[in-house]
Amino acid sequence: MVLNLGLFTIQGLLLRAFFNYLTGDAQFSLAWITAGQVGYSLLVVLGMAGAMLAFNHFLYHATALLIRNLLNRILHMPGSRPLPVQSNGQVMSTGQAISTLRDDTQEMAFGIALIDDLIGASVGAVTAVVVMVSISPLVTAGTFLPLLLVVFIAHRLGNVAEKFRRAGRQTTSNVTGLIADMFHNTEAIKAAGAEERLIDHFRTVNHQRKTAMIRDKLMTEFVDALSGGISDIGIGLVLLLAAQSMYSGSFTVGDFALFASYVWPITHMMRIAAGLVTRYRQVGVSTVRMDEMMQGMPPGAAVAHNPIYHHEDPPPLTHTPKTAADQLQNLTVSDLSYTYPGSENGISSINLRLPRGSFTVVTGRIGSGKTTLLKVLLGLLPADSGTILWNEQVVTEPDRFMVPPRIAYTAQLPNLFSDTLLSNLLMGLPGEETAVEQAIHAAVMEKDVLSMEQGLQTMVGPRGVRLSGGQIQRSAAARMFVRRPELYLFDDLSSALDVNTEKILWERLFAHGRPTCLVVSHRRPALRRADQIILLQGGRIADVGSLEELLERSAEMRELWQEKE
Repeated sequence: MVLNLGLFTIQGLLLRAFFNYLTGDAQFSLAWITAGQVGYSLLVVLGMAGAMLAFNHFLYHATALLIRNLLNRILHMPGSRPLPVQSNGQVMSTGQAISTLRDDTQEMAFGIALIDDLIGASVGAVTAVVVMVSISPLVTAGTFLPLLLVVFIAHRLGNVAEKFRRAGRQTTSNVTGLIADMFHNTEAIKAAGAEERLIDHFRTVNHQRKTAMIRDKLMTEFVDALSGGISDIGIGLVLLLAAQSMYSGSFTVGDFALFASYVWPITHMMRIAAGLVTRYRQVGVSTVRMDEMMQGMPPGAAVAHNPIYHHEDPPPLTHTPKTAADQLQNLTVSDLSYTYPGSENGISSINLRLPRGSFTVVTGRIGSGKTTLLKVLLGLLPADSGTILWNEQVVTEPDRFMVPPRIAYTAQLPNLFSDTLLSNLLMGLPGEETAVEQAIHAAVMEKDVLSMEQGLQTMVGPRGVRLSGGQIQRSAAARMFVRRPELYLFDDLSSALDVNTEKILWERLFAHGRPTCLVVSHRRPALRRADQIILLQGGRIADVGSLEELLERSAEMRELWQEKE
């Protein structure tokens, strides 16, 4: 870019020499002028090609690096708190996160490239000014008159541009998040008959985005138009100031051609300088949003160097095979507590022990803390206090330790990705056909797969929208089974299954041994199979025992049991 913006000075000198040749003031022959023009054209072509290659490489590499680092930070946060709490106290929405990953990273890359443009334009402009001053200082001064005015106006408009850019980003995030919510909650929307109301709301939100984006675009275009008019003003000033000198013969036609050719590059530098003030403020908005997503990381973490695989294949996914050290003999939880910020809800003083081969069911009413217990145990929520022991060894980082091949987990509302069913089951795990078939069978899904036109290669769509609720849950169960972990954690797995399917699933799971299971459930097939049942009330353990023991001594358990008849 520096080379290309500097080459225009050569073009001006060639034009001066050519017109001076036509008027009889030649210092060079036509052959030399023609050779110079040909050489200049070749340099421009090569320079532009090199500049485009360099710019595209930088743009793709810079945005990929920013996205990689932002996603890396999200994935290293606790699973239930992947997105940051903003300055207004609200958690960043999915739409805002997508907007940051898509728009703010690109804004930052373009902002950096603009610095390179300014350097290149400045080098060319300084060279041109030196040449012009050597010919006529007065006419040269005329080309700079608009500069201070444009820079001043652009600076004054910077605050407005920043405000409009922030509003544009926020409304875009709102639209993106609403679209994601509509896809995710299609069934709930239909069940509530809320399609028309939701569409009206979407029109309102989209209109707000349109208004904000128009204001943002108008402000940017206004500054561009203002600065772009400098070229015309500059040429007019050259004509006014040079007329007398040309009449007197002290300013040749070639000098005029040189000045006219230099007006655009110099004013282009003015435009870049003026635009940089506005762009700097706009990039500042993007920087704040990216810093928020980095969640406490030191400055510069978003641009930390990491490998980016554009042309070469990425390294293969790592797979940690199970070892003897991973085998579970017993899991002990002591005084485990967690309270949700700003509320009194959570779990308190949880104590439990899971021997190898045991089947433990956690039950209780809605809001009693069942799901919270599993999330704290997995490190998806950070415990306020308490210890977790794996084979009598303290687990200091549950979010890193409680993963396959030690533990596999299925959430109450499992997530599937817009990929094939097989990819959703394996998720990078080396695929063994026998293991996958066994997992499909254990999850009572073999008939479903056979009925799919493409079998395991069937695309399930975003969040598994092409599958039924029961198929999604059984797919998540198969994803657990194919990993053959030491401990299975089920969070109300059977909520979308009929009783008979659930009964078959448990029978198949136990057909080849006694896997260790911790199951959140209120369903009778699971409760009947349990070695021990943990009854939660208000985030605390109300009682522990077998089904018979709890039905005999716990009124709460009897009520729960009767409700499920």
